[in-house]
Amino acid sequence: MSVIQFREANCKNCYKCIRSCPVNAIAFRNDQAEIIHEECTLCGNCLKVCPQNAKSVNSEIEKVKKFIAKKEKVYVSLAPSFISAFDYDEKWLYFALKKLGFTHIEGTANGAYLVSRQYEKLLQKREMKNIITSCCSSIILLIEKYYPQLRDQLAPVVSPMIAHAKMLRETYGQRIVFIGPCISKKEECNDLQNENQIDAVITFEELDKWLEEEGIYQEEATADEMKNFDTITRIYPVPGGILKTIDRNSKKNYRSISVDGVDRCIDILNSIDEGNMENYLIEMSSCTGGCIAGPCMKHVPGGFLASRERLLNYAKRTAANQNDSSNSLMAATRIELSKTFIDRSKKAELPSEAVIQGILNSIGKFSEDKELNCGACGYPSCREKAIAVYFGKAQVHMCLPYMRERAESISNIIINYTPYAIFALDKNLNIQEVNKSAKTMFKLGATDVEGMNIREVLDCQMFETVLESGENIYDEKYVYETFNMVVRQSVINVSKHNTLIVIINDITDEENQRQKIYESRQQNIDIAQKVMEKQMRVAQEIASLLGETTAETKVALTKLKKSIMSEMGEVK
Repeated sequence: MSVIQFREANCKNCYKCIRSCPVNAIAFRNDQAEIIHEECTLCGNCLKVCPQNAKSVNSEIEKVKKFIAKKEKVYVSLAPSFISAFDYDEKWLYFALKKLGFTHIEGTANGAYLVSRQYEKLLQKREMKNIITSCCSSIILLIEKYYPQLRDQLAPVVSPMIAHAKMLRETYGQRIVFIGPCISKKEECNDLQNENQIDAVITFEELDKWLEEEGIYQEEATADEMKNFDTITRIYPVPGGILKTIDRNSKKNYRSISVDGVDRCIDILNSIDEGNMENYLIEMSSCTGGCIAGPCMKHVPGGFLASRERLLNYAKRTAANQNDSSNSLMAATRIELSKTFIDRSKKAELPSEAVIQGILNSIGKFSEDKELNCGACGYPSCREKAIAVYFGKAQVHMCLPYMRERAESISNIIINYTPYAIFALDKNLNIQEVNKSAKTMFKLGATDVEGMNIREVLDCQMFETVLESGENIYDEKYVYETFNMVVRQSVINVSKHNTLIVIINDITDEENQRQKIYESRQQNIDIAQKVMEKQMRVAQEIASLLGETTAETKVALTKLKKSIMSEMGEVK
């Protein structure tokens, strides 16, 4: 598992981490950034720049708590840059770590003292073309993974962390925990060459959270003996600090330079690889500003200058109280400090020119002038990005200029070919943009209407109403008498951009057709009404005639009845 992890839900496709990675060890797959562990140097730049806090560092706090809970003796190697990360001196932090349950605390500077003595021996031998310091584990990873041919110019000496861990084990044994500002130390402690000297690594940020949880910040430190806490090599964390701990006479055969910041270190490594440098003692630090600007520092107020000043004062206090560091009990410890570096580089065959050009063509880059090399995708050139696509590290759509051009092209096609008239107005109702259909619909011809007030073109109160109320109007019928036109009109207030969007659909023909249909139907209704009235008159006339004949028939039949009944009476 990689030391640095990404929280999937937080990644917003900004590519900022890819742009900040000096070795392009971050892939972008399925719209999610992903650390390529085999290529990562753990410089921590991606942690510093992520605007969404989408990255996290694997914490070993719980592991250390279990050591303490089991009543194991746990010893701390404390990086000297702590003085720049906490607003407390060494006595308070010594007290605080003891409160957390650690058995004993010493400064990693004790190990740095022995490392500096090893550097002096290398300088005196004059056997190496150049000597690159081996204290920064991110620089070690950089050389092993990307400049393996320069491994013989790395000082074959363990880092101060490992040197001090070996010293602590020889003196006390038990568990060893390193506390510092560096992510790459978590990887270094797992190196098999280091013989499991370090049981866990805690960053200053992790320690800060732990102290906060335990409420120790509210307590006042009590006096405690700090035997053999550290040496004058406290100066190690600042740029040039390592060089200052090396005897001047030992350095006379080599020119000494200090380089901080991974980009500048890469520049120097390129120069060494080209054969342009020799007889140099080069102090390299991956972090710009040295360890006091590490990726997991808990910064105190005042920024880098304040951090640097705090550490320099801290180093001066030791120099004043310690006449000869070589008399330190830790310095007298006999341990093996040699280190062998391995080739961790990946041998990948680059794609052919045809394949690269094919990828470039897929994003509209058919010629060199189309290769903007803007770096927005995180890669310094379009070709390098195309190669990353080939290796599955990047996606084609990460080219922001291409995607913007494509989006604008599609947008323009939609706007210019829609049959609806579209106006974009500013907050003063001045026309900012107008599409082709609007010019045709309102007979604007070649007139340059941009900048004109919409009321000079269309006489309608609807625009002011929406602007003042903030309530949009959708598909409302309106008649532009000047143009003899009936329309359905939407006015949308995009307040975020101080813009009104007017969308007009000409429905004049539809309205005329509907009017014709209405008139036709009205005529049919009139005809039907006349037929109904005529039928009613005929029915009434027939009914009247039937009434008269029925009455006459009734009278005749009544007379006949009486006559018959009279005759029947006479017969009786």
